[in-house]
Amino acid sequence: MHRYLKTTIGLIAMTLCAFKCSRAQESFLSLQMCVFDENGIDQLKSVMHTLAKSENLKFIDNSAATGQALKNIGADKAMSRDASLAVDLHIEGQGGLGVTAGNLGLPPYQIALGFTEGSEPGRAHKLAHHVVQALSKRWQVEQVAQGKGVFPMKTCGG
Repeated sequence: MHRYLKTTIGLIAMTLCAFKCSRAQESFLSLQMCVFDENGIDQLKSVMHTLAKSENLKFIDNSAATGQALKNIGADKAMSRDASLAVDLHIEGQGGLGVTAGNLGLPPYQIALGFTEGSEPGRAHKLAHHVVQALSKRWQVEQVAQGKGVFPMKTCGG
């Protein structure tokens, strides 16, 4: 069952990325944090939307579509969690610059963030600094070691 779940989640992620990713890029920075509850998810969406607007970048919230996709294939039952708590947020700029925040494969209130430079490394690093600053005002933000994956945080249930 665990192998089936990992495969299913991987297929969902690849399918969603096929619609959104023009080319694969490796994150130059990965973070994780716990937003604690549904209100925290709403606050995260608001913070990311505000940041995108202030940086003249595009904000995309695919959370509802991702939740529905999980329900459609029955992954919500396999994961024993409410698919409506799916988080799939993006801040996008030209040339691949961006931030992705999501909780796929993690406890519902644990969020992983990945930052890509695209063709504007300086702007991407400035954006990352602003995002970390804004998120750190509300939550404890932890950097994930380069080359390591994000694992469920024991202190972030749901």
